[in-house]
Amino acid sequence: MPSTSRILLDNLLLSTTDARISATSEGFLYGHGIFETLKIIDGRPAFLAQHHARLIASARALDLPYAVDSGTLRDRLHQVIAANALINGSAKVVLFNHGGTTGELITTKPGPYPEETYTRGFRLQTTFTGERTGTLSAHKTLNYLANIRAKRAALAAGFDEALFVTPAGIVIEGATTNIFVVRNGLAYTPPLASGPLPGIARAQALALLGPTRARETLLTTIDLQHADEIFVTNALLGIMPVSRLDDRVLDLAHTPVTRELRSAYRTHELNSLT
Repeated sequence: MPSTSRILLDNLLLSTTDARISATSEGFLYGHGIFETLKIIDGRPAFLAQHHARLIASARALDLPYAVDSGTLRDRLHQVIAANALINGSAKVVLFNHGGTTGELITTKPGPYPEETYTRGFRLQTTFTGERTGTLSAHKTLNYLANIRAKRAALAAGFDEALFVTPAGIVIEGATTNIFVVRNGLAYTPPLASGPLPGIARAQALALLGPTRARETLLTTIDLQHADEIFVTNALLGIMPVSRLDDRVLDLAHTPVTRELRSAYRTHELNSLT
């Protein structure tokens, strides 16, 4: 689905055809930038405080000066949302090196995931990759090509998402999601030290489940094969049950942890709207 027609570039409301970014900026030439994608529900962003905090932390880590507070960012988001008459969908905030200054771009896109997708569940295709360690793995940078290519390859093969696994069989994350496996009523997700992005929805899921029902631990492909339930998370999906992992089919009629968490997450998400 195409993006809506009005964007905010450096706090100027423009049509997409009128917006211009320097072709010589490091943001364009080298991917020196970061982004956050926020879910929009009833015209308001969800988990804005958490997204703003991660945006500030990533900007600082990548030497992108940015002093916009959460209230100002909220006002800018509302301006673009109103300009596009967006009710439900998403907004993307991009910060990029713009010739020695930090450029800010805010775009929106209509259309949430339909309920039928949750009923069917996501289908995951494992994709082998190198270890995800280092400074950049903890941030949503504009250097996103590996994720995009893996996601497109999975879609072309009839799946919904690629799942990155190292040659040693260590599970890291999805191309656009974090992963959880459930066994004997406990949910497990890879620790941040193993390379996954510190997802906003991942953090909310861990908090809602609590330390007695969720743990961060190294996961392998063997854990995937023995899981009672699998679900993935991101800011737009929330909690998405997994119905297939490569050739393995999972029965979504028996996913009590995923179902309970999805209901609790939805309530928590609605309470976060600003």
